[in-house]
Parts: sequence; C-alpha cells; structure tokens
Amino acid sequence: MGFGLFGFILILTLFFKLLASQQPNSDGLFVSEFLKEMGLASSHNFSSPVCSWQGVFCDGEKEPVTGLDFTGLGLTGYIPDTTIGKLIKLRSLDLSNNKITGLPSDLWSLGSLKSLNLSSNQISGSLPNNIGNFGFLESLDLSRNNFSGEIPATISSLVSLQVLKLNGNRFEQSIPAGILNCRSLVTIDLSLNQLNGALPDGFGAALSKLKTLNLAGNVIHGKDSDFSEMKSITSLNISENVFQGSVMGVFQDQLEVIDLSRNQFQGHISQVQLNSSYTWSHLVYLDLSENQLSGEIFHNLSQAQNLKHLNLAYNRFTRHDFPSIEMLLGLEYLNLSSTSLTGHIPGAISLLRNLNTLDLSRNHLTGEIPVPSVKNLQIIDVSHNNLSGEVPLSLLEKLPWMGGFNFSYNNLSLCTNFPPETLETSFFGSSSSCPIAANPVLFKRKPAKHKGTMLALALSLSMVCLLTGLLFIAFGCRKKTRMWAVKQTSYKEEQNISGPFSFKTDSTTWVADVKQANSVPVVIFEKPLLNITFADLLTATSNFDRGTLLAEGKFGPVYRGFLPGGIHVAVKVLVLGSTLTDQEAARELEYLGRIKHANLVPLTGYCLAGDQRIAIYDYMENGNLQNLLHDLPLGVQTVEDWSTDTWEEEDNDGIQNVGSEGLLTTWRFQFTQLDYDSPTPKSDVYCFGVVLLELITGKKPIGDDYPEAKETNLVCWVRGLVRNSQGLSAIDPKIRDTGLDDQMEEALKIGYLCTADLPSKRPTMQQIVGLLKDIEPTSHQ
Repeated sequence: MGFGLFGFILILTLFFKLLASQQPNSDGLFVSEFLKEMGLASSHNFSSPVCSWQGVFCDGEKEPVTGLDFTGLGLTGYIPDTTIGKLIKLRSLDLSNNKITGLPSDLWSLGSLKSLNLSSNQISGSLPNNIGNFGFLESLDLSRNNFSGEIPATISSLVSLQVLKLNGNRFEQSIPAGILNCRSLVTIDLSLNQLNGALPDGFGAALSKLKTLNLAGNVIHGKDSDFSEMKSITSLNISENVFQGSVMGVFQDQLEVIDLSRNQFQGHISQVQLNSSYTWSHLVYLDLSENQLSGEIFHNLSQAQNLKHLNLAYNRFTRHDFPSIEMLLGLEYLNLSSTSLTGHIPGAISLLRNLNTLDLSRNHLTGEIPVPSVKNLQIIDVSHNNLSGEVPLSLLEKLPWMGGFNFSYNNLSLCTNFPPETLETSFFGSSSSCPIAANPVLFKRKPAKHKGTMLALALSLSMVCLLTGLLFIAFGCRKKTRMWAVKQTSYKEEQNISGPFSFKTDSTTWVADVKQANSVPVVIFEKPLLNITFADLLTATSNFDRGTLLAEGKFGPVYRGFLPGGIHVAVKVLVLGSTLTDQEAARELEYLGRIKHANLVPLTGYCLAGDQRIAIYDYMENGNLQNLLHDLPLGVQTVEDWSTDTWEEEDNDGIQNVGSEGLLTTWRFQFTQLDYDSPTPKSDVYCFGVVLLELITGKKPIGDDYPEAKETNLVCWVRGLVRNSQGLSAIDPKIRDTGLDDQMEEALKIGYLCTADLPSKRPTMQQIVGLLKDIEPTSHQ
C-alpha cells in the first residue's frame, strides 16, 4: 500500500513537471508539436524548459520564444498549423536546408518577424499576398525552392526590408513596382528565375541604399540608364538577360563587381573610359562577354590595379593590338577570346604572377608565346591564332598538372612525350621539334584498361548522340564561350543532407551511397576554384526530380540544372561507369574532359557519388534535333525574340519573313543548318546521315509510321525508296513541291551514302561537305 502511494506521488510529480514546461497554449507546446510533426520527436528533451532547447532562443531564460534556428535538421513535409505560427513574439525564423514542402496558413500572422530564412527547401506554389503582413521584416530569404507565379505586389508593405533573396525559383512576369517602396534594401538577388518585362520606372533612383543587385539568368529587358542613379551600388550582376544600349550608364561610382555578360549591349567600349565619374581603382570583377560591343578594347587600364577578373570575350571589336596589362598585377582570370586581337602577345604577361586562367583563343595573334608565370596557372587556351615558334619549356613542364590547355590551330612546334590523343586534341596542327635521336618509345600510346575503355565508350557515345542539337546553333543562338570564370555567387549555405540517396526514373532506380551530400566534391575542369558538392547537384536538379529529367539513354538518365554561379548544365548518371574504382574513373573522366571537338558537347566536370559516376555537360539551350523537328509546335520563334510572328536572318541568306506556318517547313532553312567549315571524324558519318534523313523526311529515326512498310526504321525505309528511284516520296510533305525538290532528292542520296552498312563504303565528312556544296542553293553561295 505504501509503495503504491509512493509510486502514485512520483508519477504525479513527473506529470506536473512536464505540464509546467509545456502549459496549454505555451510556446513550449507549440515548438514541441512542430518538432514532433516534422519528424524530430526523439531529438529534444521536451521535459526541460523550451528556452534551453538547441536552436531555440528567448530574451531570457523563460518564454516567450523569440528565435528559432532549425537549419539542416532534415525537417520534412508540410509545416502544420497551430505550431510555430502561434509564436506571436517570434522575431527570427531559420528553417533553411531542409525538405519542407509547404507552409502553415498561420505563418503570416507573425507580425513581429524581422528575419525569415526558408532557403534550400522544396516549397512550391505561389507566394501568398500575406507576405505583406511582415511589416517589420528586415531579411527575407526564400532562395532555392520551387516558388512560381508572380512576386506579390504586397511586397510594397515591407518598408523595413534590407535583404531580399528569391533566387533559384520559378517566379514569372515582371518585377512588381511595389518594390520601389522598399527603400531600405541593401541586397536584392532575383537571379535564376523566369522574370521578364522591364524594371519598374525609377528603379535606380528609388533604391538609393542598394549595394548588391543580382538579376542574372532571367529574361528582363532594359537599358544602361536603368542603373545610372544607383549611387551606393558595389556589385551588379545582370548577366543572361536582354538588356540593350550602351554600357556607359552602368559604370557608376563605387562598383567593385560588374557582370553584364550574355546581353545585347552595343556601342564603343572605349567610351566607358570617358566617364570620369567612375573610380576604376575599386573594380575587382569585370565581365562584358557575349555582347555586341564594338570599337577597341581599353588601352589604359592602369587605374584598375585591384582587378582580379577580366572577361571581354565574344564581342564585335575592331582589329587592334593587345591592350596594356602590365599594371594589373593582381589579375587572376583573363579571357580575351574572340576579341579581334592582332600583333604579339606582350611579354608583360609574365608579370601576372597570380594568373589562374588565360584564354586568348580565336584571335589574330602572331609571333611566339612569351614565357608566362606558371606558378598559379591552371588553364591556358591560345588556339585558333597564327602563333609560331616553340611552346616555352617551362609551360610544357607545367601542363600535366593543369586543369585544361589548348594550343591547336597555330604554327607552333614542340618536343614532348604527351600521348598521341593529347597531341591531336590540344596541339592539332603543331609540328615536332624533337631531334632525330629522340626516343620514339615515348610517343607510343599506352594500352588502356578494359574498364576505362567502357567508360570512355559510354561518354563518347553519349556526346555523339547529343551532336545533332549543334546543327541548329545558327538558328537564333548566339555564340557561347566556354565560361571558365567563377561567376559572382551569393552566400552559400552549408547543406547537411544525409544519405544514402535513391532516385527513380521512368525505367530504373539508381542510388548514390553517400552519407553527407556536402562532403562529396564535384570537379569542374575549367573552374578549379569553384567549391561545388553533390549537395549542389541535388539543389540544381531538385533532388534529381523527374521534372528535371531531360532524357533516359542507354548509359543512364540525364537531368537539367543550374549550378552555383548560374552554370547551366546537363547532368548524366553513367550506369556503365560504376564498375570502375574511384581512381580509375577519375583518371578516365579527367582525360575525356580534355577532349575538345567542334561537334561534341564538352564534358564540363564530374562527381563520384558512391558507386555512381556522374558526368556534367554544358547544357544546349536550343535543345536538340528531336525538340526542334518533332516536338515543338510550328511557329516557335528564336529564343532571342518571342514578340513577333516572323523571323528574319540579318544577312538575308534566303531566310526572310518566315511566318508561323513556315518556320520549320522551308527546305532553305533546313539545308543551311548543314553547312560547317571543318569536317568531322569519319566515325560520325553514319550519325550525320541519320540527321540528314530526319531533316528531309521530318520523321524520327525509330518509332514512326512508314507508308507501305511495317516494323522498319527511318534508315531502312529511305534506303529502300532510294534504291527503287522513289526518293521523292520520302520528302516531308511540308517542304515538298516548293521548287527545290531536285536539291532535296540529291541531299537524300547523300544521306543514303552516309548510312551504308559497311563503314568502308561511307564517304568521309570532307567528301560530304563537297557534295553538299555541289547542291547548295545559288543564293546562299
């Protein structure tokens, strides 16, 4: 009896102790219910006061709760109502780097919030207008989620807002004019969305305190004058949009970072230096690449002594001598490819001891390569010039430890023991300067292991299959330089995501057996300083969601994604590569990454995630032949301009006023896509033939219906018709009877030759180019 009474008192004491820590409608109860509902019931001692729990903050030792920091805890699913939404005194809420998919309806009643961070989750749907309830909010970070729709106009109520990060979502339409009310903004990051339209009138003048602005990777249009009144701006990134006009208005006061790449800016670049209001000494990062700038490159950069990154590649500069660079001693990245440089490379290049990347390709440079400082050099490309003489010995000795190099298409000579494949890909056109007594054994190719060959075959065939998309580069696609730059990136949250990770596609399941996603590095060949992990691949592909799945090939699935820095990539999981050891796979992938082929999508990098070998390619923005010829509706415009129903080629090469019924239905357009200056290897001939047959017939290689034929494919069907002199019946009805049937039939015969059963019977690509030119329309010659 005594023991029973004692036990009853003990239980009652414990009950009241627990009750005291979690009274009904108390903050402790709300937080505990939140953690339990989100799958963390075992991670906290709920019998202790709530203010002592990890991640919970109070003004003192007792309630109310004023702050929650539950970042990277694996919180999963929807946040239920009547939990954290009831913490009426909450001022700071950080739930970043979790797997949250939805928000509670009572979240918007937290009128005391000053900081809200929900970044790197999986929250989808539109952002409610209730966001305007947070009148005291100073920092809002919803980046790297799946938000869609418009940015709410009620953002105008956030008059105290200083930091706004909505990057890495799917927000659409234009930036709301209400943002002009947020006059306290210091940082805005709206990059990697689907925003369009123009900036609100008075954008620059209204946001006088703004220091960092990132609008990269949208479809926003405007002019340099939109930024002319931003007096406090220090970092500006508007790359990959459709801004036009001069760049003069952009260069303002204290700017340290300027990225205007991949826009449509025009005008003489030299006019920028006439703008005396800009202080060049503050400049650290300048990227004006892939615009339409003309004139001559700056000749006086002596004031930019703090410059570390300079990229002016792919513009319309007039021919000019190499600019003066001897004062840029801190320069780490220099890209002047395709900038019409003439004359010699100055010897002052050797003074740039911090230089990591040097790209002078596709110019008109002559003379010898001066001896550069090789201490920090990781990437060098001087291909497609008129350089002569020997490659400096100190540079040759450094090459095996560098991340990338290319000396092809010059008149250089060298003596080296590089394997033949390296000589073919990185020194094409160079001659040997070795003495006769040189040991020929050094030049013999070492036999590759069988496993390595399998991985090489998988990657090579994958790239060949992607070749077809490059046939449409001429159609509305600006030239893309290989951007070796590390773009300016925003603060990168550490992602403590736990594995192993399992992903399903329509036909298979694959597993990345790693414990921590952020502990597995991703190697980007031409961006050696970029710190990317498997966690970034998860974020870039929405955890390899089926929505980002581009295709499933013979060697594994391919996903689309954006890596940090706005790098648009295709991510391929190599099923057949899993039998290699990590060392073998890394060695093979590093070697394949050095292969540069005009008609192959370059291998950008790789990741070894457990047993999975993941290859990363440049993303083809215009899609492939399948998309353009079979999947897209007629009348689709170029990616440059969707505002009209016609498309005109600037040089009027027979393509003019093509309306919605004829964009992909003219033989003249389809034929001109096959004209390349350089032949491809003979191993690609069959693939090229199939592409040619697709263009002419409008049919897919397999899976289509063929008149009077059952269980056949495109090649067999066409070859049978050509043998029976019935080639005209294979021509796509949309382009037949346009007056060019003879030319189309001749092109069909070329496709017949390319697809011969025996490789020895197929013509070389050089012969094919000649045959195509023989039937080329007169107006295009």
